[in-house]
Amino acid sequence: MNGLALGTSGFLGARFSSGADLARAADENPLTIAVLGATGRTGRFVVEDLLARGHSVRGISRSAGQQPPRDGATWISADVRKPETLRPALEDVDALVYAVGVTYTRVEVGALYDVYHTGVADTAAVARQAGVKRFVLLSSAGRLLDGEFPERLRPSMDAKAKGEAALRASGIHYTISRTPGLSDRPGGEYGILLLQMDPIPPGGPYMVCREDSASVLAECAVGENAINKTFTVINVVTPEVGAWREALPYLQQDPT
Repeated sequence: MNGLALGTSGFLGARFSSGADLARAADENPLTIAVLGATGRTGRFVVEDLLARGHSVRGISRSAGQQPPRDGATWISADVRKPETLRPALEDVDALVYAVGVTYTRVEVGALYDVYHTGVADTAAVARQAGVKRFVLLSSAGRLLDGEFPERLRPSMDAKAKGEAALRASGIHYTISRTPGLSDRPGGEYGILLLQMDPIPPGGPYMVCREDSASVLAECAVGENAINKTFTVINVVTPEVGAWREALPYLQQDPT
């Protein structure tokens, strides 16, 4: 997998910014969504988004058992590096969001491949056996103009590229949502751009806040508008509130 995206189209939009806006649409059936990495810095926003829309959540992580009870959420301790722990957690799940992450500066290179490559491949296999309909993957984007990654990022990006390829080959319906960088600023302050091109055009650095990225992941998990599509998510200044949701159906699917 060479990381090439599918086109040069971008769509502007902004995150719905109030609790009322996040209510489940009338034609949106309540689903059970598994969130892997649910206690992480991005995963917890995915959980909040899904619960606000009236869906049931299986919050899955190694530390999930330490979470307090929550209406609509079931916390399950499991580890993507131990796929045998995942099957019970994924039974009767409609879709899953894989938001598992490790800090590349704090772990050995092997741990990056365990989470971003093997972990994705094993989870996809278990999910397909369990009858999960959709797999939404949080991945990364960003190259230098010569097509290379900065040296310090190469192991992490290589592991994620291999994970993306494994997911595409798994046979499960998938969405790959890439970010060139995640920030901790509050969500809803800027619009969202869904971009299908690689490398990202010069003029950055581009970032997206975790809460906005989580909104995209949640939307792709509950709907079918982004099946078998790969795109990059960044924040931009735009008054077009919610337009990114309307743009999802028009993004190009990955070539088969």
